[in-house]
Amino acid sequence: MIDAEVRYRALVRVLPPWYRAERGDEMVGTLLDLHDERARAALWSELWAMLALGVRTRLAARAAPVRAVALGDLVRQVALLGLLWGVLKSACGVGNTLWTLFRFSSYYPGNFRATLTADLGKDLVLLAAALIPLALLADGWRRAARIAAGAILAAGAIWFLARHSADLGPEPIAYYAPQWLPLVLALAAFHVDAPLPPARPWWWAIGGSLALAPVLALRFGLPVDLAQLDGLSPLVWLCSLAGAGYLLFRHRTGPRPAWTLALALCIALVLIQNLVLKNGVVPFDAMVIAQVCCAGAIVVALTAVGIRDYRRTVVNR
Repeated sequence: MIDAEVRYRALVRVLPPWYRAERGDEMVGTLLDLHDERARAALWSELWAMLALGVRTRLAARAAPVRAVALGDLVRQVALLGLLWGVLKSACGVGNTLWTLFRFSSYYPGNFRATLTADLGKDLVLLAAALIPLALLADGWRRAARIAAGAILAAGAIWFLARHSADLGPEPIAYYAPQWLPLVLALAAFHVDAPLPPARPWWWAIGGSLALAPVLALRFGLPVDLAQLDGLSPLVWLCSLAGAGYLLFRHRTGPRPAWTLALALCIALVLIQNLVLKNGVVPFDAMVIAQVCCAGAIVVALTAVGIRDYRRTVVNR
């Protein structure tokens, strides 16, 4: 009995300290009662409910300490921005492949066209994987969005293990993390107590990303002198400029640490993904290093401003 109590008290630690202080003993008592009655089904149900409660309370949205709410807001913003990045990147991939197929199809042999067609299918799948959960959240379908995110994650994990089980290492994980991490965060952070994102701004963001993607996909039509500057993806430039613009105009909206830190994290993930993709393809010359330093400086500035705003609005409250 003592061993069971020790185990259950260890399990209750999935809950944050402020919640354990209020209801920890009560929950341990409930688990011990079910243990004595040998009600295994009810015990497992209670343990699963406690795990879900631990996620909800650690990523809280209301009726919680201000730091827990701030962490929940940050995770939700990272999930939304990460899904939006997935929409933009995958839509650019679709546009680029379509442009290559229609514009230069006569110059490529049949097997290369088949490879491009396969790449088009992969980009369409990745576009749907990011667009469907984000659109469902923007439209207020929380449960459907979480079900879609879970199903996509399960299918993606099976595909990833089947393809990379032989060469599993940091490089493929670093490349796919920005694509799958937002789905994990959306599944965890948009629980029943969490607020849904405002519909109109996010629908505008989704529409703008889908409209901008074909323009960015035509970057191969640039003059040769400009094409030589393409060390990093134009998408990295776009995200970095968005971060710089946010720093310039953020004073109009007041301190928003969740947004600031989420932008910093997402730009950092975008930069890492692009460097992993270009590794061994684009030489790391002075131009590439300068671009990485510029994007890194924006990430550092966003992080510093976000930490300062967090201390002002959360820690000192």
